Amino acid sequence: MSEDGSNGEEPVSKVLAVFVRHKMPLHESPTFQGLLQAFASHPELQESLNVLIWDNSPAQLNNPEILPTFIYRHSPRNLGVSGAYNQAMKIAEAMGCQWLLLLDQDTAVTADFLPRMVKLGCRFLHKPEIAAVVPFLMDGDFVLSPRKVLFKKFKPMDKPFEGIYPGEVTAANSGALMRIEALEQIGGFNEDFWLDFSDVVVFHLLHRRGKQVYIAGDLQLMHKISVLDFENSMTPERYASFIAAEGAFWDIYRTGIERAFHTMRILERGIRQMRSLKTPAYSRITLGYFLKRLLLGKKQRLSWWKLQSCQREIPRQGS
Repeated sequence: MSEDGSNGEEPVSKVLAVFVRHKMPLHESPTFQGLLQAFASHPELQESLNVLIWDNSPAQLNNPEILPTFIYRHSPRNLGVSGAYNQAMKIAEAMGCQWLLLLDQDTAVTADFLPRMVKLGCRFLHKPEIAAVVPFLMDGDFVLSPRKVLFKKFKPMDKPFEGIYPGEVTAANSGALMRIEALEQIGGFNEDFWLDFSDVVVFHLLHRRGKQVYIAGDLQLMHKISVLDFENSMTPERYASFIAAEGAFWDIYRTGIERAFHTMRILERGIRQMRSLKTPAYSRITLGYFLKRLLLGKKQRLSWWKLQSCQREIPRQGS
């Protein structure tokens, strides 16, 4: 028997890559363009990889120009990334896929990324303890993902690193290869966290179940995250949604003492924003949310957040 648990034969796995679209034209999406280039450079991908374009946009695309291995599905209601990934899980199961490759519309997928992820899916097919394989996601020289969880804080992973990180690790959704069976064991994605913190929640639940994450240190993708860029790509509406989801994560999954520390960090963040940001709206949102954490109990905060999470149309700068 070989190292991966098979009988010496090359294990074969099937992957469904799900690309979540929201309003962006396909030809403007670096993810879509990267997928096309990958299939052109590696036609053998058609044997093991299909692509699902899940469209959360208000208007459906009519006869989109896509490859035969691509599937297009439109939702009249914006399900967010979590709802899209849960629907993709059902489609992947029906197709006999073992892995789900998560993508959004803003990640620059390189031509060699997909073949490498397919190979890693084969390598770990018979290792159920490995629930996810993640690349490094970069914004320039800054490591966006993965991040190690130390003292309840998220710290960028040191480069270079390849292998299974021994402690808790979280990673961005986009670019992550997720074992469908492991996702089912934690109930899939929590659709209340429909956009922000959906990835933090799912990796935290996998860690609590004893699952491991393999970091593919030789894979690197470029990505922009708007919640880090207050002066250019962030909007006040998006930030208000982000800070509410962030607080809900601490309220649901952390202890009372940890929630108190988080509340004080919110105050510190608001003061820093007052001093450093040109737009005062962000510090007002932060300090307003700080007061909400002081004046409302946990149950009231979560009720308010769940009502807010029903608001699925958050404007992005330039859209």
